[in-house]
This record gives sequence, C-alpha cells and structure tokens, in this order.
Amino acid sequence: MSGQRRPDDAVSGLPAGLSARPRDARRGLPIPPVNVHDGPDGLRVDSTTINTTISTELALARRCSLCGGPMGYWVAFLGGPGAAELLRYTDPPGHAECMTAALSLCPHIALARHRRARADRPGGGMIPPGSHGEKPEKYVLGITRSYRTEFVPSHGFSVYLPAPFKSVHEYEYGPDGRLVTTPRAR
Repeated sequence: MSGQRRPDDAVSGLPAGLSARPRDARRGLPIPPVNVHDGPDGLRVDSTTINTTISTELALARRCSLCGGPMGYWVAFLGGPGAAELLRYTDPPGHAECMTAALSLCPHIALARHRRARADRPGGGMIPPGSHGEKPEKYVLGITRSYRTEFVPSHGFSVYLPAPFKSVHEYEYGPDGRLVTTPRAR
C-alpha cells in the first residue's frame, strides 16, 4: 500500500467538530451539514451547493456551517475580497478553525484551477442566486463578534452581514496553483 493515501490521511489535524462529522466515502473528507440535501431517494450529499434552508437555520442558531457546533464569541466568514469589502456574504459563517481547515480541504478553494461542476452534470450544483459565479483570485478570512442574517424571499436564500472584522487574513494562490495557507494579515 506504499504511496497510496488512506481517506483519514486527508483530514488529520482537523478541529474536533469537523473530525466528528460523517465522511465522504470517496475522499474521506468531512461532510458539512450545509452540503446535505433532500433528494427523491432520501438525503444526498452535494459539495457543490449549499442547502440554503440548513445554512439559514444554522446561522440563526449561531451554529457553525461546517461542523454544526455552537459558535462561541468569535465568528468567521470566508470569501473573496469583494464580499469582505462589502461585508456581505452568501456563504454562512463558521468557527475560525473550521473555516481555516476549509482552505486546504475544499478542492474548489484550495486549487486555483478547480472549477464548480456545471449544473447539468449529475451532482453538479447550481450557482447561488445573487452570485456572479466567478472564483476570487484570493480568499479573505474575516473574524468578528456578531452578524445579521437576512432572508431574500425573491431569491429564496439568505445573506449574512458581519459586523466590522476585528482581524482579517488573506490567502493567495502560489505559483503551483495551490492556495498558500499561511495567512497574510491586513
């Protein structure tokens, strides 16, 4: 078995909440509650889309979107520079530790060339309403104490409005196309 990775190897050193989540059989990655959807044959996992009902419920209950655990004093938001500048996110908040883990675990974030699956492909998610669908050139992790959740009935999803960030960390892609997970504070 030399040279082969076990699924657990991909997730060593995870925050406890993420470590306790059910795992994707193919990659061994934790399955966030926001990626579980109702399907015709029961629950299904779709890592390319966010279940807006679950994400809104978690945010309103001040629970992490990635592990489902209660968030304490600090709350983190992860997105592109535009979302950080506007303090307006379509992706829900989570623990800073869980969001930091997502930087290396989520292929869409971790790899510059990784693209969202087309909606017409099996398992391909839809781009959330109000999103332009373009991948940011870098990611910004902002940490704050509070936020508001506003439901947008015309689009059927929520937006998350954090209070001004107390700390901000930027992550850019290196020459190899991988996100450099050593943050640059700004």
